[in-house]
Amino acid sequence: MFEYSTVALERTQFVINFYRQRKLPITGSAFYNECIRLNIYQNNRATAYKIKEDMDAGVLGDFKADIHTYVAIFNDVHASTREDLALLTTYYDEMLGRGIQPTDLVQKPLIRLARKIGEIPLVRALLESPGTAKLTDIHSTTAARLLSNKAQAYIAQYDLVGARTQLEELLLYHIPKDTRLLPSTQGYATGSSDIRIPYEFTRTRDAFFIYVRSLYESIIRIYIIRHRIREAHELLDDMRRTIYLPPSRMAYNWFIRYHAKRKNIHRLHEIHDMMLQDGVAPDEYAYTKFITACMYQPRPRRLRKLVDKAINDGKLPKTLGASFEPADGPDPAIDEAQDESAPRPSGLPEIPKHIAELTSVHDLVFHPEDCVRFYQSMFLEFDGRIKNSRDEQCLPNAHIINAVMCAYTMLERPSLVLREFIRYAYHQSRLYPHQPPPDIKANIVPVAHMFKMALDASDATDNQEQSQRIHTQMVRWGIRLPNSTLFNKF
Repeated sequence: MFEYSTVALERTQFVINFYRQRKLPITGSAFYNECIRLNIYQNNRATAYKIKEDMDAGVLGDFKADIHTYVAIFNDVHASTREDLALLTTYYDEMLGRGIQPTDLVQKPLIRLARKIGEIPLVRALLESPGTAKLTDIHSTTAARLLSNKAQAYIAQYDLVGARTQLEELLLYHIPKDTRLLPSTQGYATGSSDIRIPYEFTRTRDAFFIYVRSLYESIIRIYIIRHRIREAHELLDDMRRTIYLPPSRMAYNWFIRYHAKRKNIHRLHEIHDMMLQDGVAPDEYAYTKFITACMYQPRPRRLRKLVDKAINDGKLPKTLGASFEPADGPDPAIDEAQDESAPRPSGLPEIPKHIAELTSVHDLVFHPEDCVRFYQSMFLEFDGRIKNSRDEQCLPNAHIINAVMCAYTMLERPSLVLREFIRYAYHQSRLYPHQPPPDIKANIVPVAHMFKMALDASDATDNQEQSQRIHTQMVRWGIRLPNSTLFNKF
């Protein structure tokens, strides 16, 4: 879209009024083109179209519509319907019939509007039409804006080859010399052509790289959606080498979500290190994925894939492949007596049967040390003190606390299990002193598991007082313990 400057539009309005009041002669079509542009911006389309018709009819003198006239008409910030697109397409055909070659300033708003209302065939026709003007190196930021939008149109058609071509063409332009810094480079839309940069910064180096980064991340997102993760990582590495702006937090979260679902813990460590190197602070969403990925038990299908991959990599014997058949979850026949029959040296109850069955692939499924490491990193990031359960700098959510308590349970650290439970209970009671916290209803399963683990830990440490407090908190919040044990779901 045209990057309309309020000051420039006010000046244009002043000049138009000045000419009209003094009835000064008009010596060029540029005056009428600016009148059209101003009326289009003010949503006075009928007036703008009338000016254009009067130009063609010779009413306003020997002035005809040129490419700048059509640029002013097509860059309509208010166009949003199919009727608007049909009208603009009519003007586009008229322009071609007059032998006026379209430029990117003409094609871009049409592509944008066609994508918005789902007219993909028109987008394809516009992308394939010849005659696009080649911008010079001094217009590198303009090229970044236009080529980014064109690439977004290719992405809308799932044509990654066309999008990569636009990216490669964009990287050939010189970097702008204006080094003024934008107020923030993280707050602009990612993976979108709808990037609105303040007018005074539109020719800066930051603006250029924001468009380039947006294009990189749009292509990366499609690669991840298509499960082409290797190409996505290659493009991420290329982006980190090519542009000085770091990838956005949203782009990193795409990778985190992909690898967390597949329990690729080593990849999660790599991404975490990249974020710290680039100065992109992980948010609560990222740390929730980091921590819970280390401890959740995947569904049978995903577990089967983990085992097959480990066998192919030589991490597990091939004989395991034929005999390993993961169950669909905890055995409903297991009762509490069986669960608590053989306590471990720490005093915690025996590891549940459906977890013990995974002994041969335990290292593939559960990573308690990595879970604790990510948890410690989260406290460092938020400037909290992990040893102080009443520290208010960092307030982990129920999923994080549940996973960390499970990790400490597997590591046979009952005192730390209690510390994390106290942390969660204290802060929820502090925030909601007169009612059950909303977090309880939204996450009833992990919260119930937390209470069960806390009771087991208090029994292991022979802390009857703490056990009584836990029971009191259960009654206050209306918590009922599950019949099975705690490791089945996160």
